[in-house]
Amino acid sequence: MLTFFYRSVFCLMLASFLAFPSKMAYAAMADNGEAMPLPFRLAFMRGHVEAGMALYRLDEFKMAAPHLLHPVSETHMSERVGLKDLGFDEATFVLISAALDAGKTAKELSPILIQAEANLAMIAAKAGGSHYEIVQFLLKTITEEYTIAVSEGTITDIGEYQDAFGFRLVASDHAQYLSAAAGAWLVEDLENLGSLWVNGPLPTDSPTSAKLIRDTVNDIAKKLKAQLLVK
Repeated sequence: MLTFFYRSVFCLMLASFLAFPSKMAYAAMADNGEAMPLPFRLAFMRGHVEAGMALYRLDEFKMAAPHLLHPVSETHMSERVGLKDLGFDEATFVLISAALDAGKTAKELSPILIQAEANLAMIAAKAGGSHYEIVQFLLKTITEEYTIAVSEGTITDIGEYQDAFGFRLVASDHAQYLSAAAGAWLVEDLENLGSLWVNGPLPTDSPTSAKLIRDTVNDIAKKLKAQLLVK
């Protein structure tokens, strides 16, 4: 009986983990040759781009570069599989890369930045997927990235800190497409979550603790799940 009980508990825990795979889960999938579902890959890419856009508009070219190069980097080529068929405009991101190298300001490049964001939004609409599942995936990823980024009151990985900031922005975008009952409070809760990056995507000597981020994100995820179960 006990053996059966423990097996049942393990299966339930595993099912819960696999229901909304996180970034780490997908890293393991990639190692085994499995692909992240396209809507999740796109949300992941958009998170990097949103972080980069925010930094670029603050004229933080060096910090913006690795995030904005994500969509055209050879390192992340596997994440782009299938996106061209949906209209991914790689050339625009190549232009942004060149502009970064040339030191052009976000103001000078504003039309191209807007074009890049619109292109990713258009692809997201075509890619489909459940907005609820995408938000849950992003919430898990935010927790993972931020936990890596902040340790003992110090930012130890600024790139991951900024990625988490970007994923929150993308989650807010998807929240707008949920039902009015869920979407309204979710957008507000995600906005409040964003305020915990005390200096936006920029470095700070007093970052919010990883525990507070985890607790806040978990509260949002539980609230969202409960709302949808009621329906």
